[in-house]
Amino acid sequence: MTPNRTLRRLQRGMSLVELMVGLALGLLLLTALASLYASTSQSRVQLGNSATQIENGRYALDIISQEVGLGGFLGDLNLLGTSALATPDVCASATNALGFTNSPATVPVAIYGYAANTNPATCLPNLSLNSEILVVRRVSTAAVLPSAIVAGQTYLQDSFCSTDTAPFVFSSNSADFVLKDKTCANPAPVRQVSIRAFYIATCDRCNGSDNGLNTLKMVEFSNGALQPPNSIAQGIDDLHFAYGVDMDGNGSPDCYVANPGIDNSAACTNVAGYNWTASAATNWSNVTAVRINVLARTLGVSPGWTDTRSYDMGRGTLTAPFNDGYKRHVYAELARVANVAGPRE
Repeated sequence: MTPNRTLRRLQRGMSLVELMVGLALGLLLLTALASLYASTSQSRVQLGNSATQIENGRYALDIISQEVGLGGFLGDLNLLGTSALATPDVCASATNALGFTNSPATVPVAIYGYAANTNPATCLPNLSLNSEILVVRRVSTAAVLPSAIVAGQTYLQDSFCSTDTAPFVFSSNSADFVLKDKTCANPAPVRQVSIRAFYIATCDRCNGSDNGLNTLKMVEFSNGALQPPNSIAQGIDDLHFAYGVDMDGNGSPDCYVANPGIDNSAACTNVAGYNWTASAATNWSNVTAVRINVLARTLGVSPGWTDTRSYDMGRGTLTAPFNDGYKRHVYAELARVANVAGPRE
């Protein structure tokens, strides 16, 4: 064999069959890598959905439970224990309709709730028909002097002087705050009123692009009116409150009910002698704890998943399956109304 012929044989390269086999193996490898990448990306998306669901559910619980814990704080005096009680409507905004009056001394209950479809609440935009409503009333934990009040805001001033002619002043007019401190020489401090209502809306931004995205929202009373709602957490499909009523006056809840304002004597038999029919406001004033149940879902659907599960929201009956592609979880927490329960212990 001549050297030139040997060189040509060495430089011949791959045959067509070898090239096709190589391409096929390469395509198989690329397909496997693409499948792995797609699977990893999908897993990352689902993990993100689950993380967001957990964050939204827990954050919703935290915000509501913190507010419930502050409910009924009316300054340094126990006005809830010494005054008559009122249950203002959730949409009340006029100063004289918020439950505070001096003759006789009257203050609003700390916690008040509405079952689904029992109050149209036109002040709560995009209210879901299946949403319960929780209203928490209190004053700010920060006290200021009457000279430092903000125009348009409503404040409560407690009396600390025995010569004052009223137990408190509730007003948005700085000239009305004439009560004195313990020395009876200086003005008593004032605290801004806080009224917050929690509910589920059928949308978040509500601009038409996110309709159907159930969102926990909060409406707050400020500047003499109920302000536009703030979104708290997206993907909140259901919300239920069970109110723990202190029936024996020791500060601990004795029976949990969905509506303390009605006669619950048939369900609450563990404490004898409690009169459920005396006054709805009295029953609400005896709420010393709230069980909060939140049903949160993922913001995106999970491929291949159908939610056929039922959920226990504490109502005694399970929710019907949603039969959609969203994953859901129930988050629950018990919040104590410390400003109501504490003075009773």
